[in-house]
Amino acid sequence: MTKHILSPMALSLAALLACNPDKSPIDSSTDSSGSESAGSESSSGDPTGDPSGDPSSSGSGSESESESGTSSGGDTTEDPTGGTGTGEGGQACIDTPTVIAADAETALGISAQAFLADKLGPRSTTLTFASEPLTLADAWRDKQLPLTVELRYDGGEVRWIDSEINPEYEGEGFPSDCADRLEIDVGFDFVTEGLEFDEHRDGVLTVASADQGQLRVKLLPPGLDGSFDPATLYKPDEDPPWVVTGIEIGATFKGAQAGGSLLNEVRIGDEDDEGGIAGFGPVASWGDDIDP
Repeated sequence: MTKHILSPMALSLAALLACNPDKSPIDSSTDSSGSESAGSESSSGDPTGDPSGDPSSSGSGSESESESGTSSGGDTTEDPTGGTGTGEGGQACIDTPTVIAADAETALGISAQAFLADKLGPRSTTLTFASEPLTLADAWRDKQLPLTVELRYDGGEVRWIDSEINPEYEGEGFPSDCADRLEIDVGFDFVTEGLEFDEHRDGVLTVASADQGQLRVKLLPPGLDGSFDPATLYKPDEDPPWVVTGIEIGATFKGAQAGGSLLNEVRIGDEDDEGGIAGFGPVASWGDDIDP
Protein backbone atom coordinates (compact mmCIF):
# COMPACT_ATOMS: atom_id res chain seq x y z
CA MET A 1 0.00 0.00 0.00
CA THR A 2 1.26 3.45 -0.91
CA LYS A 3 1.30 6.03 1.89
CA HIS A 4 0.33 9.67 1.42
CA ILE A 5 -0.32 12.70 3.58
CA LEU A 6 -3.42 14.80 4.14
CA SER A 7 -3.45 18.61 4.21
CA PRO A 8 -4.08 20.78 7.26
CA MET A 9 -7.76 21.50 7.90
CA ALA A 10 -8.76 21.95 4.27
CA LEU A 11 -8.13 18.27 3.51
CA SER A 12 -9.61 18.99 0.09
CA LEU A 13 -7.19 16.56 -1.53
CA ALA A 14 -7.08 18.77 -4.59
CA ALA A 15 -3.48 20.04 -4.48
CA LEU A 16 -1.05 17.94 -2.53
CA LEU A 17 2.18 19.20 -0.99
CA ALA A 18 4.65 16.69 0.41
CA CYS A 19 7.11 17.10 3.24
CA ASN A 20 7.41 13.43 4.15
CA PRO A 21 9.37 10.92 2.11
CA ASP A 22 7.43 8.02 3.63
CA LYS A 23 4.04 9.39 2.60
CA SER A 24 4.22 10.83 -0.88
CA PRO A 25 1.62 13.17 -2.34
CA ILE A 26 -0.94 12.49 -5.03
CA ASP A 27 -3.53 14.53 -6.91
CA SER A 28 -7.19 13.77 -6.34
CA SER A 29 -10.66 15.31 -6.25
CA THR A 30 -12.45 16.07 -3.01
CA ASP A 31 -14.76 13.09 -3.42
CA SER A 32 -12.15 10.45 -4.15
CA SER A 33 -9.18 9.00 -2.36
CA GLY A 34 -6.17 11.24 -1.86
CA SER A 35 -3.99 12.97 0.66
CA GLU A 36 -1.63 15.79 1.52
CA SER A 37 1.27 16.78 3.67
CA ALA A 38 2.27 16.55 7.28
CA GLY A 39 5.70 15.67 8.59
CA SER A 40 6.78 12.26 9.75
CA GLU A 41 10.39 11.23 10.29
CA SER A 42 11.64 13.61 7.65
CA SER A 43 15.24 13.24 6.60
CA SER A 44 15.54 17.00 6.80
CA GLY A 45 15.70 16.65 10.58
CA ASP A 46 13.16 19.26 11.68
CA PRO A 47 14.15 19.99 15.28
CA THR A 48 10.90 21.61 16.28
CA GLY A 49 8.52 18.71 15.83
CA ASP A 50 5.87 21.16 14.58
CA PRO A 51 2.56 19.42 15.28
CA SER A 52 0.36 21.51 13.01
CA GLY A 53 0.64 19.29 9.98
CA ASP A 54 1.04 22.47 7.95
CA PRO A 55 3.05 21.92 4.78
CA SER A 56 4.17 25.53 4.94
CA SER A 57 6.28 24.67 7.96
CA SER A 58 9.35 22.51 7.92
CA GLY A 59 8.62 18.90 8.97
CA SER A 60 6.01 18.41 11.63
CA GLY A 61 7.54 15.64 13.60
CA SER A 62 6.74 11.97 13.29
CA GLU A 63 3.91 9.90 14.62
CA SER A 64 4.96 9.56 18.23
CA GLU A 65 3.57 7.62 21.12
CA SER A 66 4.66 10.11 23.72
CA GLU A 67 8.23 9.22 22.80
CA SER A 68 11.20 11.36 23.62
CA GLY A 69 13.27 9.72 20.92
CA THR A 70 16.21 9.91 23.30
CA SER A 71 17.20 8.22 26.50
CA SER A 72 19.22 9.20 29.51
CA GLY A 73 22.76 8.07 30.13
CA GLY A 74 24.20 9.24 26.84
CA ASP A 75 22.36 6.76 24.59
CA THR A 76 21.27 7.97 21.19
CA THR A 77 18.12 6.71 19.51
CA GLU A 78 15.72 7.76 16.81
CA ASP A 79 14.16 11.12 17.56
CA PRO A 80 10.55 11.76 16.43
CA THR A 81 11.33 15.42 15.90
CA GLY A 82 13.21 14.48 12.79
CA GLY A 83 15.79 11.98 11.59
CA THR A 84 18.20 11.45 14.41
CA GLY A 85 20.00 8.40 15.71
CA THR A 86 23.23 6.61 16.39
CA GLY A 87 25.18 7.83 13.37
CA GLU A 88 25.37 4.57 11.46
CA GLY A 89 24.27 6.10 8.17
CA GLY A 90 20.49 5.74 8.41
CA GLN A 91 19.61 8.95 10.27
CA ALA A 92 20.31 12.54 9.40
CA CYS A 93 21.35 13.71 12.87
CA ILE A 94 23.17 12.22 15.83
CA ASP A 95 21.54 13.10 19.17
CA THR A 96 23.32 12.85 22.52
CA PRO A 97 21.02 13.40 25.53
CA THR A 98 22.12 14.60 28.96
CA VAL A 99 19.74 14.58 31.93
CA ILE A 100 19.68 17.98 33.63
CA ALA A 101 17.84 19.66 36.49
CA ALA A 102 14.57 21.41 35.75
CA ASP A 103 16.02 24.73 36.91
CA ALA A 104 19.30 24.38 34.99
CA GLU A 105 19.77 27.10 32.39
CA THR A 106 20.46 25.80 28.89
CA ALA A 107 22.11 27.13 25.76
CA LEU A 108 18.65 28.40 24.76
CA GLY A 109 19.00 30.94 27.57
CA ILE A 110 16.14 29.41 29.54
CA SER A 111 15.56 26.50 31.92
CA ALA A 112 12.75 23.96 31.65
CA GLN A 113 11.24 25.42 34.81
CA ALA A 114 11.24 28.94 33.37
CA PHE A 115 9.85 27.79 30.03
CA LEU A 116 6.93 26.02 31.70
CA ALA A 117 6.11 28.89 34.06
CA ASP A 118 3.29 30.41 31.98
CA LYS A 119 2.19 27.23 30.19
CA LEU A 120 0.93 24.92 32.93
CA GLY A 121 -2.65 24.60 34.12
CA PRO A 122 -6.07 24.10 32.46
CA ARG A 123 -7.25 26.14 29.47
CA SER A 124 -10.79 26.34 28.11
CA THR A 125 -11.06 26.34 24.33
CA THR A 126 -12.97 24.75 21.44
CA LEU A 127 -12.19 21.74 19.25
CA THR A 128 -13.39 22.63 15.73
CA PHE A 129 -13.62 19.96 13.06
CA ALA A 130 -12.82 20.69 9.43
CA SER A 131 -15.38 21.36 6.71
CA GLU A 132 -13.50 19.22 4.17
CA PRO A 133 -12.98 16.73 2.61
CA LEU A 134 -16.50 15.89 1.48
CA THR A 135 -15.89 12.37 2.72
CA LEU A 136 -16.17 13.63 6.32
CA ALA A 137 -19.40 12.45 7.91
CA ASP A 138 -22.02 15.18 8.18
CA ALA A 139 -22.18 14.65 11.94
CA TRP A 140 -18.56 15.80 12.30
CA ARG A 141 -18.13 18.40 9.55
CA ASP A 142 -17.70 21.86 11.15
CA LYS A 143 -18.66 20.41 14.54
CA GLN A 144 -17.49 22.34 17.60
CA LEU A 145 -16.87 20.76 20.99
CA PRO A 146 -16.07 22.68 24.19
CA LEU A 147 -12.60 21.51 25.19
CA THR A 148 -10.30 21.76 28.20
CA VAL A 149 -6.59 21.12 27.72
CA GLU A 150 -3.92 21.08 30.41
CA LEU A 151 -0.16 20.79 30.25
CA ARG A 152 1.16 19.21 33.47
CA TYR A 153 4.65 18.87 34.89
CA ASP A 154 5.08 16.49 37.81
CA GLY A 155 8.84 16.41 38.11
CA GLY A 156 9.46 14.39 34.95
CA GLU A 157 12.89 13.97 33.41
CA VAL A 158 14.47 16.93 31.62
CA ARG A 159 17.08 16.32 28.91
CA TRP A 160 19.37 18.56 26.94
CA ILE A 161 19.86 17.12 23.45
CA ASP A 162 23.12 17.84 21.66
CA SER A 163 22.39 17.26 17.96
CA GLU A 164 25.00 17.00 15.21
CA ILE A 165 24.89 16.20 11.51
CA ASN A 166 25.62 12.54 10.89
CA PRO A 167 28.66 12.38 8.57
CA GLU A 168 27.66 8.83 7.58
CA TYR A 169 24.14 9.85 6.53
CA GLU A 170 23.22 8.05 3.31
CA GLY A 171 19.72 9.41 2.68
CA GLU A 172 18.68 11.65 -0.18
CA GLY A 173 19.84 15.24 0.14
CA PHE A 174 21.40 16.35 3.42
CA PRO A 175 20.01 17.99 6.57
CA SER A 176 20.58 21.72 6.73
CA ASP A 177 20.30 21.85 10.49
CA CYS A 178 20.42 19.47 13.44
CA ALA A 179 19.27 21.68 16.31
CA ASP A 180 20.18 21.31 19.95
CA ARG A 181 17.04 21.31 22.08
CA LEU A 182 15.40 20.74 25.42
CA GLU A 183 13.10 17.78 26.07
CA ILE A 184 10.71 17.72 29.04
CA ASP A 185 8.64 14.71 30.12
CA VAL A 186 5.16 16.12 30.75
CA GLY A 187 1.52 15.13 31.11
CA PHE A 188 -1.22 16.41 28.81
CA ASP A 189 -4.99 16.33 29.31
CA PHE A 190 -7.42 16.71 26.39
CA VAL A 191 -11.05 16.52 27.56
CA THR A 192 -14.19 17.64 25.75
CA GLU A 193 -17.29 18.68 27.68
CA GLY A 194 -19.29 15.67 26.47
CA LEU A 195 -16.32 13.31 27.05
CA GLU A 196 -16.03 12.45 23.37
CA PHE A 197 -12.36 12.83 24.21
CA ASP A 198 -11.27 12.06 27.77
CA GLU A 199 -7.54 11.71 27.27
CA HIS A 200 -4.91 11.97 29.99
CA ARG A 201 -1.55 11.06 28.50
CA ASP A 202 2.20 11.35 29.00
CA GLY A 203 4.29 13.08 26.36
CA VAL A 204 7.56 14.82 25.56
CA LEU A 205 7.58 18.59 25.13
CA THR A 206 10.31 19.56 22.65
CA VAL A 207 11.75 23.06 23.03
CA ALA A 208 14.06 24.25 20.25
CA SER A 209 13.82 27.97 20.98
CA ALA A 210 13.39 30.02 24.15
CA ASP A 211 9.82 31.03 23.33
CA GLN A 212 8.20 28.01 21.65
CA GLY A 213 7.73 24.29 22.25
CA GLN A 214 5.88 21.44 20.56
CA LEU A 215 4.17 18.31 21.77
CA ARG A 216 2.78 15.28 19.95
CA VAL A 217 0.68 12.71 21.82
CA LYS A 218 -0.52 9.52 20.18
CA LEU A 219 -4.06 8.38 21.06
CA LEU A 220 -4.71 5.62 18.53
CA PRO A 221 -3.17 3.16 18.81
CA PRO A 222 -3.47 2.13 21.60
CA GLY A 223 -7.01 3.55 21.80
CA LEU A 224 -9.12 6.47 22.97
CA ASP A 225 -10.54 6.74 26.48
CA GLY A 226 -13.45 8.97 25.46
CA SER A 227 -16.62 7.98 23.59
CA PHE A 228 -15.42 9.16 20.16
CA ASP A 229 -15.61 6.34 17.62
CA PRO A 230 -13.07 6.85 14.82
CA ALA A 231 -15.19 4.67 12.54
CA THR A 232 -17.83 7.43 12.46
CA LEU A 233 -15.47 10.20 11.25
CA TYR A 234 -15.93 9.50 7.52
CA LYS A 235 -19.03 8.58 5.53
CA PRO A 236 -19.69 4.83 5.76
CA ASP A 237 -20.81 4.51 2.15
CA GLU A 238 -17.62 5.90 0.59
CA ASP A 239 -16.14 3.77 -2.19
CA PRO A 240 -13.29 3.18 -1.63
CA PRO A 241 -13.80 3.34 2.14
CA TRP A 242 -11.92 5.78 4.40
CA VAL A 243 -10.74 3.99 7.55
CA VAL A 244 -9.07 5.84 10.45
CA THR A 245 -6.00 3.89 11.60
CA GLY A 246 -4.34 6.46 13.87
CA ILE A 247 -5.13 9.60 15.88
CA GLU A 248 -2.72 12.08 17.49
CA ILE A 249 -2.90 15.41 19.28
CA GLY A 250 -0.52 18.12 18.13
CA ALA A 251 0.17 21.10 20.39
CA THR A 252 2.27 24.25 20.14
CA PHE A 253 3.08 26.43 23.16
CA LYS A 254 4.34 29.96 22.59
CA GLY A 255 4.47 32.37 25.49
CA ALA A 256 1.10 32.14 27.22
CA GLN A 257 -0.56 30.85 24.04
CA ALA A 258 -1.42 27.23 23.25
CA GLY A 259 -3.03 25.68 20.20
CA GLY A 260 -2.84 22.76 17.86
CA SER A 261 -4.59 20.06 15.87
CA LEU A 262 -6.26 16.71 16.08
CA LEU A 263 -4.49 14.63 13.46
CA ASN A 264 -5.64 11.41 11.85
CA GLU A 265 -4.09 8.69 9.75
CA VAL A 266 -6.49 7.29 7.16
CA ARG A 267 -6.36 4.21 4.98
CA ILE A 268 -8.26 4.79 1.74
CA GLY A 269 -9.22 1.53 0.07
CA ASP A 270 -9.12 -2.06 1.23
CA GLU A 271 -6.17 -3.09 3.39
CA ASP A 272 -5.13 -5.78 0.92
CA ASP A 273 -5.53 -3.47 -2.09
CA GLU A 274 -2.07 -2.62 -3.41
CA GLY A 275 -3.59 0.36 -5.17
CA GLY A 276 -4.89 1.74 -1.89
CA ILE A 277 -3.31 4.72 -0.16
CA ALA A 278 -2.78 5.99 3.36
CA GLY A 279 -2.84 9.62 4.41
CA PHE A 280 -1.98 11.62 7.54
CA GLY A 281 -2.99 15.16 8.54
CA PRO A 282 -5.18 17.38 10.73
CA VAL A 283 -8.93 16.92 10.86
CA ALA A 284 -9.69 19.46 13.62
CA SER A 285 -8.06 22.42 15.36
CA TRP A 286 -8.10 23.86 18.86
CA GLY A 287 -6.77 26.82 20.83
CA ASP A 288 -4.76 29.81 19.68
CA ASP A 289 -3.68 30.25 16.07
CA ILE A 290 0.11 30.27 16.44
CA ASP A 291 2.45 31.01 13.54
CA PRO A 292 5.02 28.24 12.97
